[in-house]
Amino acid sequence: MFTHLDENQQPRMVDISQKVAGDRRAVAQCIVQLPKAVKDYLTGQEIVLKKGPVIQTAIIAGTMAAKKTADLIPFCHTLPIHGCKFDVNIIDQGQDYLEIILQCAVNTNYKTGVEMEALCGVSVAALTIYDMCKSISSEIIIKNTQLIEKTGGKADVKQTPLYGLVLTGGKSKRMGKDKALINYQGQPHGQYIYNLLSKYCEQVFLSARPGQWHGTPLENLPTLVDGGDSMGPMSGILTALQSYSQVNWLIIACDLAYINSTMVEKLIAHTRQDLVATCYENADQGFPEALCGIYTPLALKLFNKAKNVGLHCPVKILQMANYQLIKPDNLLDIANVNSPEDYVQIN
Repeated sequence: MFTHLDENQQPRMVDISQKVAGDRRAVAQCIVQLPKAVKDYLTGQEIVLKKGPVIQTAIIAGTMAAKKTADLIPFCHTLPIHGCKFDVNIIDQGQDYLEIILQCAVNTNYKTGVEMEALCGVSVAALTIYDMCKSISSEIIIKNTQLIEKTGGKADVKQTPLYGLVLTGGKSKRMGKDKALINYQGQPHGQYIYNLLSKYCEQVFLSARPGQWHGTPLENLPTLVDGGDSMGPMSGILTALQSYSQVNWLIIACDLAYINSTMVEKLIAHTRQDLVATCYENADQGFPEALCGIYTPLALKLFNKAKNVGLHCPVKILQMANYQLIKPDNLLDIANVNSPEDYVQIN
């Protein structure tokens, strides 16, 4: 029997009088794609038009909508909203368009959940952006509105777990030593990246060949041993995707000497679950830095297909699919250290 129909098949509001109040939270997300004409009005993380500040106005509108959800959705209960917070990220997608990622988090202590309030809030915020920007161009797309987290009630909805992989590689011919053992930050760089990713990931592993780290300072760190024939970084990535296929993988290579918390946090904030990967953009060539990014479960099918056709370059593999590029705040952040000459510049 449908809960919104009574025994006579007439619509009704569900009676929650016997339910127990408890802490409940929901987070909804929506993406607004804006044409390049809007870029002229972009100042940092705000779009300023004659109508006023677009993002601030959208947040106000979304908050009002969350509070009015019961007036808009017929069978939603009127409930006390104890908090409503928006997170907004504006991503510059090269020459073609901007994307605004909106997240609305709503919480209460009541007998029923706040999923609809979060969804209503983020939807009206997106529509407000559309309304304020349509005078510049009507080529605006609102997409991927979804609930990404819910706690409290019968069933929780949580974001996909995040695991970390330190791509260590082997002894570099140009460097003359294992990059994972080079000391940039007062410790072997493999250890440094492992510790860094552990702040954000549920589990972190080093990629390795069988016995690779025996007798080294890295030997006690969790490892994923590359399976099959050696295919360079492809082996480590594919092994991770196959070992834990339902998680997001934050993958960082050991030749990134400048990797830091700010870079990792930016990757996490801009991750697109509907795409294969989110990576930093190579400043010179514009291709994805495949060894500095987050891969979703969608990547497994792509990498298996690439292996079957003999394609082993992660960059070329990503270019076969839908991925997202983000620009580093500092071009030096994603610089590779591949030779003694590069190493001297750091020390």
